[in-house]
Parts: sequence; structure tokens; C-alpha cells
Amino acid sequence: MPLNVKGNFQNNDSKVDFNMPVIIFQEDGFYFFYSPLLDLTGYGKTEDEARGSFEETLGQFFDYTTHKRTLSSELKKLGWKVTKKSLKSPTLKEMLIQNSYLAEIFEGKAYSKFDRTVSIPAIA
Repeated sequence: MPLNVKGNFQNNDSKVDFNMPVIIFQEDGFYFFYSPLLDLTGYGKTEDEARGSFEETLGQFFDYTTHKRTLSSELKKLGWKVTKKSLKSPTLKEMLIQNSYLAEIFEGKAYSKFDRTVSIPAIA
């Protein structure tokens, strides 16, 4: 299951689009939507509530980090390689070493995965 992504800012584009894997699982009667690449989670009593919570969390993450000009540093904290021309996320192996939550999901929960297209703003 490939979880890492990379992209280049080409032709002075102000963003790079990529397919971000999202893992869905249930625990204690709640649905969870989790992005290991951004370490973001949304949850709810129904799958639709969890999806809505995740979308809100994702939007707030990009709004806040773009406004505060901290997107680059946040991605680097998450193990991304960031330059002015490209982005590369950590590999699954790297994420499993650094992220015990992800390892717990893979080892002990029934889960499914889908890809969500995300646009990351250009990093100055």
C-alpha cells in the first residue's frame, strides 16, 4: 500500500496537487478518518460525520499554516523533504518507525484506504 507522495512546483504554479491516502477505521463506536502524511484525524458517529470532521480539520490545517507561514516547517516536522521546487513525503517504512499510532492501526484494526486529492500551496 503506497502511502508516500512527491510533487514538483512547475511553471511557477502556486500549488502542487497529490493524492493523499486516508485510512478509515472504527473504534469504540466511532469512525475515524486519518491521514498519516499530515497526522490529521477526523471522527464521528457515522462515516459521513467522520468525513466532514476530517475535511474541516484538513482545511483548518492548511488555512492556519498558510496564514502563519509555517506550512514548510510543519511538513518538515512530519518527515517531509521540502524545497522551493519540490515536496516529498516520508515513506511508509519511515512513518511506521516515527508514528506508533499508524503502526497500531495497521497491526490491530480493520481498516480501509482511499486517496483524497489535496492541493498544497507553494512554499516560499
